Amino acid sequence: MTEKKSEDYFAVAPPKRSGWANFKLFLWNGETSEFLGRSASSWAKIFLFYVVLYAFLAAFFAAMLMVFFQTLDLYQPRWQNANGLIGTNPGLGFRPMPSSANVESTLIHFKHGTAGNWKQWTAELEKFLYPYDTVASSGEYFTSCSFDKWPAQGKVCNFDIKLLGTQCTKEELFGYERGRPCIVLKLNRIFGWIPEPYDDPSELPANMPTELKEYIKTKATENKEQLKMIWVSCDGENSADREHIGNVTYTPFRGFPAYYFPYKNVPGYLSPIVALQFQKPEAGVLINIECKVWAKNIIHDRQRRLGSVHFELLMD
Repeated sequence: MTEKKSEDYFAVAPPKRSGWANFKLFLWNGETSEFLGRSASSWAKIFLFYVVLYAFLAAFFAAMLMVFFQTLDLYQPRWQNANGLIGTNPGLGFRPMPSSANVESTLIHFKHGTAGNWKQWTAELEKFLYPYDTVASSGEYFTSCSFDKWPAQGKVCNFDIKLLGTQCTKEELFGYERGRPCIVLKLNRIFGWIPEPYDDPSELPANMPTELKEYIKTKATENKEQLKMIWVSCDGENSADREHIGNVTYTPFRGFPAYYFPYKNVPGYLSPIVALQFQKPEAGVLINIECKVWAKNIIHDRQRRLGSVHFELLMD
């Protein structure tokens, strides 16, 4: 009987190395020609896999983005007026506004006089009005407009900054040094929105200020074309504010001429503006001011600030 030979095999323990030696061996193993635990061919396969994967993802994203842009119009929004989120009630804004550090503030606070601290406000107005400069607002799309001359298709009305007169100008420091500050109002843009002016004095709403009603009636006797306007009224928000606000003048018009609308995203379009000048506001008194715009299709809601804007004026 032949005895079957058996052989015993024992695993050989790996040589003991320090942590640093193991790390260097992980970086490069000369015996197996492996870098970071993988051979050159293994790394090449991984690299090729991720190149193909990310190339496919990039191509897929680009294709989807191209399809998405085919659904958009670069010159007008798809959803407009009542169908859009902005709606049909344009907001009213004012300049100068407080710095971004006080983004929630609507207070215009300054000390008038040669030693006053009004420069930040005049600098903000200069920056805002720069595009309205005649040189900056000239080109092939611009045309001169009036109540008797509306812009042709594809044209926009220019707004010459000289229309603001001689008081609300950077040369006059916008009246801040003399204690007669200027505030600029503008309507927010809504694509395709067309105002419906109160062009008939008999249709003026009951809640419109009496002073503005009389002004509109006077204009009606002069030239009814000038009634094609989005009217503006500004006054103290409360009875105490109205006692201290003083007289307010409006330039170049008592509102926004309708020939600047609708906004159609024509290159170079500039929103019409109205410059308010407070002739003699009470110094040392915080005055709450509310400005409203008036048209048949503008709704007023003080809580939601529809058709109006609020700001405070404090002059030392």
